[in-house]
Amino acid sequence: MKNFFKILISVFAVFGAIVGALVIIDKISNKNRIKGNYLECDVDEASDEEEEF
Repeated sequence: MKNFFKILISVFAVFGAIVGALVIIDKISNKNRIKGNYLECDVDEASDEEEEF
């Protein structure tokens, strides 16, 4: 029974290490990711449709 728990804990540790590494890689590769809603503009949709034609 002790061996089963050792294997189970080892599997969880390896899984946690893999997930942690993926999170760190994602943070490093997306340092300049756009955060928030600051790119929204206040232009009316009707004025946009009129300008297209």
